[in-house]
Amino acid sequence: MVSEHIIIADELYDHAIEPTRVTREESITNRVNGIVTKLSFYEEGCLRVRQSYKGKSTSEHLLELRFLNPSAQASRRSAMQSLLLALGLGLVATLAAFILPETTYSAWTLSITAATATLALLALLLHIYRRQVRYRFVTANGEAAVLTLSGSFGCMRRTRAAVRMIRDAIASARNGQPVQDIDHLRAEMKAHYKMAEAGVISREACADGTRLILAKFNH
Repeated sequence: MVSEHIIIADELYDHAIEPTRVTREESITNRVNGIVTKLSFYEEGCLRVRQSYKGKSTSEHLLELRFLNPSAQASRRSAMQSLLLALGLGLVATLAAFILPETTYSAWTLSITAATATLALLALLLHIYRRQVRYRFVTANGEAAVLTLSGSFGCMRRTRAAVRMIRDAIASARNGQPVQDIDHLRAEMKAHYKMAEAGVISREACADGTRLILAKFNH
């Protein structure tokens, strides 16, 4: 198995895929965190991912979709505490505007109402900033994370749609082929090396993925 591992490493650049025909392009603009993600789907079963932060390119890499797990790992941050705080402060501001004029504190009505309304707005903005859903795609057998999409206020629906597109594209690239036969395991291991060389995954993630794949050769 060690010799198998070395042979695969030596064949790192064999059968390199150079996709040429784009079938679809999508873009996700997350105005909350300033990240723009552009996705280019290729007929050859590849996905090119370009990401930029506040107009400056941060990463670009190519993924072979047949080596990915179509089920994205989802994690959500609801930030309900800040939303409840905003609603509570909004209620206080409303009550102050209607009740205080009828009391001995009427002179404070405007200042108290303005202060609580401002705090309610700040709490609402904090909720919008913190609320987020993240989708992470990993390799089929090596479980190395290769793509993460983050959806915040204003782009959650578009992010979910992009996740569905990627899932369907993975299924199409696999074309019903089993992902745990020897040929696929060998090819996926080589893909891990290529992604490590390209900086898509870390050396540690490549090593961990390799161990997981090697463990499946005997099953």
